[in-house]
Amino acid sequence: MTFMDEPLFDARKVPVPDEDTPQTVWELTSRIRDRLETAFPDVWVVGEISNFNRHTSGHVFFTLKDERAAIRCVLWKSGAGRLAPEIRDGVEVEVRGHIGVFEKQGNYQIYVSSVRPRGLGALEVAFRKLKETLQKEGLFDAARKRPLPRFPRRVGVVTSPTGAAIRDIVNVMTRRWPAAEIVVAPARVQGEGAAAEIVRGIQNLNRLGDVDVMIVGRGGGSLEDLWPFNEEAVARALFVSAVPVVSAVGHETDFSISDFVADVRAPTPSAAAELVVPDRRAVAAGLDATLARMTRGLRHMVDRLRDELALFESNRHFRFPQEMVLSRVETIDDLLTRLAAVMRDQWTRLRFRLERATAGLAQHAPRAAHERAVGRVKMATHRLAAAERTLLAHRWLATVDRLAGRLEDLNPNRILARGYSRTVLERTGRTLTRAADAQPGDALQTHLAEGELRSRVTETPDTGAVASPPPDQSAVPPAPRQEGARKARPNKTSRGTQETLFDGDA
Repeated sequence: MTFMDEPLFDARKVPVPDEDTPQTVWELTSRIRDRLETAFPDVWVVGEISNFNRHTSGHVFFTLKDERAAIRCVLWKSGAGRLAPEIRDGVEVEVRGHIGVFEKQGNYQIYVSSVRPRGLGALEVAFRKLKETLQKEGLFDAARKRPLPRFPRRVGVVTSPTGAAIRDIVNVMTRRWPAAEIVVAPARVQGEGAAAEIVRGIQNLNRLGDVDVMIVGRGGGSLEDLWPFNEEAVARALFVSAVPVVSAVGHETDFSISDFVADVRAPTPSAAAELVVPDRRAVAAGLDATLARMTRGLRHMVDRLRDELALFESNRHFRFPQEMVLSRVETIDDLLTRLAAVMRDQWTRLRFRLERATAGLAQHAPRAAHERAVGRVKMATHRLAAAERTLLAHRWLATVDRLAGRLEDLNPNRILARGYSRTVLERTGRTLTRAADAQPGDALQTHLAEGELRSRVTETPDTGAVASPPPDQSAVPPAPRQEGARKARPNKTSRGTQETLFDGDA
């Protein structure tokens, strides 16, 4: 902060008031304002923003502080539109303006003309670091957040017993839902040791065991005032709480670590009270509406049942129930008769189908098929034998006829009938085909078509000799056939003594 060389208060220049005419508060305040505005027409200050508030009128109010002092600041609507988006609590800024006095409260403050960000303050850095750490651990996970009970019987409150927050909570809950019991766990909500007392209050309410929901919070204030709700110990106590927690710290624009860990965040303590308990007038109206709907539904049901009863009373079956019974009996008898007829027809059809199936099955039975196959085989065998006999008879008859014709053609008798003769050598019994096969003196037997002649060889072309006259045939017996010649006949036959067709007749 820059100060001018002229001292702030100079005793020599301060007028001595007239004892008979005292000054009013406004007059004294005006003199102080004039003095300050004259002494500090332009200041350039570095500090950390706290208790930042953008009013609905468009003006911005905040506190500029450092480790040892703080001063209020006002930025009019005309300059508030040029503020950087990052201007908020915890941001270190450079402020230019002049010193003035707010007469209604007697406070001096800086009327800001420009604000320039310089960096994050220590509290803001600590806030962001803790928020990042807890978020990685899952303390802000939406899946673990629990719903609030609709009709709580006992509500626990952790706050200062002398602050405005507890009065707002009690007023709202008493007006909205008087049936709920309020249990206060007193705790300091700012300053040294406040975080430990808040943690102890949360633990005490959990130990009671019959608390349905819990409100933890306080009214508005600067970032330093709200800092206990940014402590890690408070955040972890809220995380392990078995009772659902509503965080109500500061105003609607204030956010704390407790808001992120709690099951529900409320912008103010009054809003938290509205969240935890229902409005009895709305509940009563809902009950009245439900009662009216139930009444209308019951009335409609009664009317419908009355109409149905009247319809039954007017029905002739209701007046004469025996007719309905008799008609049902007749219907049953008719159904029984029809059922019996249908069953008989069905049984007949099934029996016919069974008989046809039995006949078809008998035709295709293995034994019947085997018998038919055996019969077909026997028939085929008989036909084959007959065909074979017929074929053989025709074939051999033709062959026999052909051979008989050939034999007839080769019959020697037929040849002899044509004037030919056959001469047989008696010693060999073979037919002579060459003259060289006979020797002089051999007896010959000549077969004619009718009768036989006997002669003897007297001369052959090879010898040229003339044989002696043959002896008397009656005295000389025919020469016996040589056994050696007969034995050699089938194996060794000379060229001149080959067998002929006539050999078989010798």
